Amino acid sequence: MISFIFSALLIGVALSMDSLAVSITCGLQKSMTKKRAFILALSFAIFQGFFPLIGALVGDLAKEYIRDIDHWIAFGLLAIIGIKMFMEGIRYNMKECLYDFTKLSILITLSVATSIDAFIVGIGFGLQYSIQQQLIIVALITLSTFIFSLLGAFMGMKAYFFKPKIALKLGGIILFSIGLKIFLEHIMA
Repeated sequence: MISFIFSALLIGVALSMDSLAVSITCGLQKSMTKKRAFILALSFAIFQGFFPLIGALVGDLAKEYIRDIDHWIAFGLLAIIGIKMFMEGIRYNMKECLYDFTKLSILITLSVATSIDAFIVGIGFGLQYSIQQQLIIVALITLSTFIFSLLGAFMGMKAYFFKPKIALKLGGIILFSIGLKIFLEHIMA
């Protein structure tokens, strides 16, 4: 159980790295306030928690049809998202990422954009974990996304921050590693 909680926490942290990077960028803008930082973090957290939940439902529905290859799919999804996130970290350019997050349409777009990876990863949850485990993972994703997004906005406001490039690379490595762990556990079982 401790291993599962640790893995779930790592998934939450890894998936929140996109939100951290965008929050830092938003925090650098003059229009950021404490209230707006809270709204930004809450929006990112809600979407980041909702998307893997929907993905897990899709995975649950498909589970019985792909049971023999579910570990390959879980590994593949996590590896692809991990590599994608790592590559985004390499190419990240802060100057190209300024957004007017005070507009509701932009806030929702940013929330969806930072959560699409979570939907795909959620499909893997549906294939690998029980509903109770999925809910624990989703809760940890939501909580870590809120915390990291709020911290990112505040760090951006103060202009001392964890570099978004590093956050994205770290998140990619963690997701890839968890996918590899799932694959190896299934193969060795």
